[in-house]
Amino acid sequence: MSDRINKIVNIILWVLLGISVVFGVFFYLGKVVPGTEGTNIQEPVVTNAMLTWAYVLFGITLVITLVFSIINVIANPANAKKGLISVLFIGVVFVAGYFLASDTPLNMPGYEGSGNIPSVIKWVGTGLNAAYILAVLAILAIFYVEIAKIFK
Repeated sequence: MSDRINKIVNIILWVLLGISVVFGVFFYLGKVVPGTEGTNIQEPVVTNAMLTWAYVLFGITLVITLVFSIINVIANPANAKKGLISVLFIGVVFVAGYFLASDTPLNMPGYEGSGNIPSVIKWVGTGLNAAYILAVLAILAIFYVEIAKIFK
């Protein structure tokens, strides 16, 4: 990367960090929503703005990641095969998680929310099952590497 681009990127990153620090200071030291002060559910006034800022940062990160991934695939198509295999593996894990998930509504006395419907429960179960599968695979991989070191 040229020095000029490097300087521009560094300036942009410092500006983003500065804005994030300002939001953090206002979040912890700023005013609170009237009626919530002094309670256990005290809510800072800047909560919505801070969440919006988090969404903006997430969007910027997502766009940059996708753009550079596409550039990398175009520049190095041989490595794209490895990446595609990884994506397919993750897809298989999520499909397995989906088929293992239940869509039975939960019996929650006193709950009046809209999240206890079969489709939401199915997708939440899918995410949980996929996380469990990936965690077990990670632990097995750790054991495999350590045991393989012993026998080498």
